[in-house]
Amino acid sequence: MTIKLYAMAFQDRSDRVRWLLEEMETPYENHFLKKDKGEMDAPEYRQINPMGRVPTIVDGDIVMKESAAICMYLADKYSYGCLAPKMEDAKLRAEYTKWMFFSVGSLECVIARMFTHTSTPEETKVTHEYVKKQCEIMSLALTPALSRHDYILSSGFSTADIMLGSIIPGAHEYLVKNNPVIEAYMNRLMNRKAAIKAQVF
Repeated sequence: MTIKLYAMAFQDRSDRVRWLLEEMETPYENHFLKKDKGEMDAPEYRQINPMGRVPTIVDGDIVMKESAAICMYLADKYSYGCLAPKMEDAKLRAEYTKWMFFSVGSLECVIARMFTHTSTPEETKVTHEYVKKQCEIMSLALTPALSRHDYILSSGFSTADIMLGSIIPGAHEYLVKNNPVIEAYMNRLMNRKAAIKAQVF
């Protein structure tokens, strides 16, 4: 069965979902909605996502929203034990879950401020100072882990890397620039065939 992926563009929060689907070689269809034409507010779309946001997937009779939740669901269903650690491996699964939630709960919510709190030069300055300081804290968590192995988990590439890799570039100046460990990590991710095919970067 082909999964339907609703998005606005290749490089919105649907990019991480598309990247995962490409890594798993799971059949899917892109359904791009035009916000300026009201397609996200159309009754038929509001039926599957009442908030009128993207991404949303339809997998048979299952509808999923929220990019991290979508990726966890897809990886567990289609790549359990590979891109999603098994529950039986409690320590690895806990580490994986931590990074999945860190990516959106700590990292993305900080980076998003640069796109929402910049209406005046003064606000932009304050926002960038805040993001810079927060990214210094984020790097304290990321750099040691990525110094020990090529990917965020000791077991290798996983869906957690997809989440992190799709979000980190939003703060390139503060997280990647002048940090050779994270820069090397991002280079590895950007050169993955699935990421290139999904047009993530």
